[in-house]
Amino acid sequence: MVSSQYYFNNKLALSATEKTFKLIANNIANELKEQSNVPTNILKANLDNENFHQKISFNYEHSALQDMIQILKINSLYAIYFTHEDGAFYEVINMHESPELYTHYKASKEARWLIITSINNKTQYTYLNKKSYFIAQNSFDKKFDPHSRSWYKDALKTKESIVTEPYLFSNLNQSGVTYAQQSQNSELVLGIDQTSKNLNKFLASQKYNDDSEVFIFNQSAYKIASSNQDTLKNKMIKIDAPLIQASIQRNTPSTIKYTVNNVEYFAMTKRLRKANLFLGIKIESAPLLKPYIDNLEYSLSIALLLLLLSIPIIFIATNLIVRPIYALIVENEKIKHRDFQSVSPIKSHIIEFIELSDSLVTMSKSIQSYQKSQEEMLDSIVKLIAEAVDAKSPYTGGHCARVPEIAELLVEEASRSNEAPFKAFKLDSPDERREFQIGAWLHDCGKVTTPEYVVDKSTKLETINDRIHEIRTRFEVLWRDTQIEYLQTLLNNGDQNRAKTLLEEKQVKLIDDFNFIASTNIGGEFMSPDKQERVKEIANQEWLRHFDDSLGLGEVERLRYDHVNASTLPATEKLLSDKKQHIIKREHFDYEAYEKAGFKGEVPEHLYNYGEVYNLCVAKGTLSDEERYKINEHVIMSIKMLEKIPFPSNMTRIPEYAGTHHETLVGTGYPRKLRADELSIPARIMAIADVFEALTASDRPYKKAKTLSESIKILSFMVKDQHLDEDLFKLFLSSGLHLHYAKAYLKDAQIDDVDITQYL
Repeated sequence: MVSSQYYFNNKLALSATEKTFKLIANNIANELKEQSNVPTNILKANLDNENFHQKISFNYEHSALQDMIQILKINSLYAIYFTHEDGAFYEVINMHESPELYTHYKASKEARWLIITSINNKTQYTYLNKKSYFIAQNSFDKKFDPHSRSWYKDALKTKESIVTEPYLFSNLNQSGVTYAQQSQNSELVLGIDQTSKNLNKFLASQKYNDDSEVFIFNQSAYKIASSNQDTLKNKMIKIDAPLIQASIQRNTPSTIKYTVNNVEYFAMTKRLRKANLFLGIKIESAPLLKPYIDNLEYSLSIALLLLLLSIPIIFIATNLIVRPIYALIVENEKIKHRDFQSVSPIKSHIIEFIELSDSLVTMSKSIQSYQKSQEEMLDSIVKLIAEAVDAKSPYTGGHCARVPEIAELLVEEASRSNEAPFKAFKLDSPDERREFQIGAWLHDCGKVTTPEYVVDKSTKLETINDRIHEIRTRFEVLWRDTQIEYLQTLLNNGDQNRAKTLLEEKQVKLIDDFNFIASTNIGGEFMSPDKQERVKEIANQEWLRHFDDSLGLGEVERLRYDHVNASTLPATEKLLSDKKQHIIKREHFDYEAYEKAGFKGEVPEHLYNYGEVYNLCVAKGTLSDEERYKINEHVIMSIKMLEKIPFPSNMTRIPEYAGTHHETLVGTGYPRKLRADELSIPARIMAIADVFEALTASDRPYKKAKTLSESIKILSFMVKDQHLDEDLFKLFLSSGLHLHYAKAYLKDAQIDDVDITQYL
């Protein structure tokens, strides 16, 4: 029994350690990926930033300075820099990355940021404090050619971001890597230096015990990061010789036992996702096996004693062993169900169980910390997208930020309510609340695909510019034609009085017609059929065009012209017209996929129709059917974008919450024409929040902000038409949420008295 115990204890120790090693390896591989994603995403996000394309001079306050400082602050990076085609170089260094920077650059302790500017053969150092105020500046003759650096050359070889092999930063005495990427036109290369400091800390948190070491090494067998950080300072250290063959010369994870300087080690190496980097974990075997050896001696005396004890005692002893196993199973189930906070150490006299329990607790804390960081990053990205949508157009204002405020307040009231409609509804768990919150923040994310000139269309003829100016020019041509006709009559000795009368009559009519067309261009609630007929009558007036209207156009626009049947110049043109070149075809639209996704709105035949008569005869507002569909399509794009994201199982309803705020209870909404039985309470809440925010918004340049009472009244009409949920509307009023939101976001002039009793 003792011999078997010795054998299996050794095997169990090695097996348990190997499993723990593999878990650590996975944690580190994921961390490496995350640390790599941060600089890569920063590069992609800033390559089109106009600030980085501004000319570099010895004025240290470059337009990109604050962007660069903010990036370094948020992401704890060492340095960010960029260079232009002319060789000019601009860099911002985070002085807090290492105390050695102050010595290397002879900087005062007050310095927080160092700006290095290099142009031709001159280099300038500028020191700023934590508030970005100027401290000191040094200039000297020193040629720095960024174009000769490997990161610059490698970046020019690809349109994607590149990362260098790890190397020793001489001014830091720390190893690290450089990420770089060129802009689309190759005039700018943006770079980021990332040290291994954060990676060393993470590796230290993954150590198996104090006698172990976790490290990352390269193809040349040099360590580039280690949990024992001091060993890497000022130098590059090679890994133990036995590990070289076991790792670099193999493609599969390797577990070996070896001896160096009479010390026996147990180690594992694994090739990381990047083929030129490897992970190593090693621990002295003596401390690892010591508890088992000590336990073996204790077990020998116990075994002899057990021979003298009765069977009941054996059962009692067995129970003492089995009980902590069941306790470990319970703790393991908590991890399985993501209940990391309640994982706690078990009570046991068995070292293996104690160590395994401690390992479970440590692992749960590590996972919890990692999960929190992921959630924070996702929340930041979500809010960044919402802010981008709001910033895209002055017509959206702070809509994407304020709708979640209303929605979260109302969902909280519905969860607390014990009234019949909400008794079975609870949205209490943090995961459920967060799922709803993200759905609310992303409800308009599809608007990133909607062209600004459609969202901001303030007149019927507006595209990139308002085409009323072009039509006014045609009226000017007709005006001059009447003057020419009058003068020709005089030259031909015609009746001067009659010619003068005709001239004045035609010019008065031209002014009246243009004024009518201009007023029609503004749009409104309703355009009567007789006004539409007058537009068509005015359109039939003719003018003479002497120049080829297909010249000077972009290639795409030229393709819409009928060059075969082009009119011979001079050509007679209608004053207003709907031409072939006004039609933008809807290409590559998958109608089958559209219907399969459950979208039911009618899709216009054309993508856009810029016809002048067609647009001026729009009966309501300024948007044509094609443009109104493009506006409504933002919900479809929101749903498509969100459904492509592999959300975890506890967040799968985000597309539903984000994509139903334009549905009604009677199936007249869009994009899926859902009815009441297909809309959850959170989905109905999103509809009320979206409408109420739009009604009360005071930052929309195209409309006057409505008062609180006016907004509530309009909501009541929509409830009556079954566009909004009546129970939620009453809860919104009875709970006082309308006043709570008004005091926080409405102007004082908007907040008036509301008699809610008439609606309850």
